[in-house]
Amino acid sequence: MGNGAYPASWYAATRDASADRPPLAGRTDTDVAVVGGGFAGLHSARLLALQGKRVTLVERHRIGWGASGRNGGFVGPGFAERSGALIDRLGLDHARRLYAQSQRGVDIVREAIDALGRPDIHMGSGKLSVSRTDQGPGFADRTRTLADRLGATFEPWDAGRVRGLLDTSRYHQAIHDPQSFHIHPLNLALALAADIEARGGAIHEGTEATGLAREGSAWRLRTRRGEIVAPHVVLAGNADLGPVQPQMAGAVLPVATYVAVTEKIGPKLAEAIRWSGAISDTRRAGDYYRVIDGDRLLWGGRITTDTREPPRLREMMRGDILSVYPQLGDIRIEYAWPGIMGYAPHKMPQVGEIQPGLWICSAFGGHGLAQTAAGADAVTTGILGDDSLWRLFEPFGTRWAGGPFGRAATQLAYWSLQARDRWDEKRHAKNAETLRT
Repeated sequence: MGNGAYPASWYAATRDASADRPPLAGRTDTDVAVVGGGFAGLHSARLLALQGKRVTLVERHRIGWGASGRNGGFVGPGFAERSGALIDRLGLDHARRLYAQSQRGVDIVREAIDALGRPDIHMGSGKLSVSRTDQGPGFADRTRTLADRLGATFEPWDAGRVRGLLDTSRYHQAIHDPQSFHIHPLNLALALAADIEARGGAIHEGTEATGLAREGSAWRLRTRRGEIVAPHVVLAGNADLGPVQPQMAGAVLPVATYVAVTEKIGPKLAEAIRWSGAISDTRRAGDYYRVIDGDRLLWGGRITTDTREPPRLREMMRGDILSVYPQLGDIRIEYAWPGIMGYAPHKMPQVGEIQPGLWICSAFGGHGLAQTAAGADAVTTGILGDDSLWRLFEPFGTRWAGGPFGRAATQLAYWSLQARDRWDEKRHAKNAETLRT
């Protein structure tokens, strides 16, 4: 019996061939049980397998079925929470160590792609974070100062340099991060899964975890048709962990975003976008995009706590593209799909040991391609006996996200932030017009 088709997307249409993996049946004894077949679970399982651990991973749908196989494809350092806010809360030394761990996540992904012998998964280098408002004469100094404080590689670009590559009047300055890159995420997920199996790990798709109980020195993880007994369990899901760990499910808020891929556009795309790396803008719910497959545009954006797919999604995404690049004209959207991210109220990942032998690696807030690897690295070293990495995340414990009331409050907050973004753009445009006259 199959485990279901992947949601329609450009990634699913261009993915590597992979056979269904059978559901778990009966009892399995292993060193580590992993719940979740996205990047948090896959990196955890692979890093543990590299250390000689016996690993069994269960996934309710298919490998990379959720956010890990539907996202924008950006791999880069940093978290959903702003670095400045982390410095203010934790102090510079702690914030620097967290940022260094996020950089380590980027390196783990790059090293995995190299080790897997899959250079085709890597689709482009560098990332531009562009501003839609003029950041003023102090922008370059502020950016360099923050990079120096964090030990980061990013650098400021002025508006002239940005507009030399991105032909739009919407953008002003940018932060360029040469450490970042972009990938085909679903093919990376499938390649990681195959490598886990090659190293002796077991993966079961179509296997929903239904319960978890401590029994002596081990954990018993129940599924619909079987069970896994292991001294360690890694919970690597998001808001769908309820049957296994209601506390964690209540601490993660599901937030939707959307991605579209155009049909082939032709030469006018290269005239508008002369940059092969990733691009995002710095608004609270900004656009993120990249050129793929030669002359297609992959475009993501919008944030909402309403996880239903909106009507006329393709028309909505096409309008977002043309609001930045009107010269692209009569473009057609071939694929459009939603994805669900997991956010904690503090906008930081949930990483660490929550009970003896029970680990969490979740809630990466739209920064999961690198930070799942960073979190998995922290969990793996913890299971091996070194708690120095996961304790970096200890200040960000589990906090109830508010259930439906939390979703409503978060949606109101997003609307407020988006209104501020629009007001800022209008104010800066008005000031610029005044200066010209």
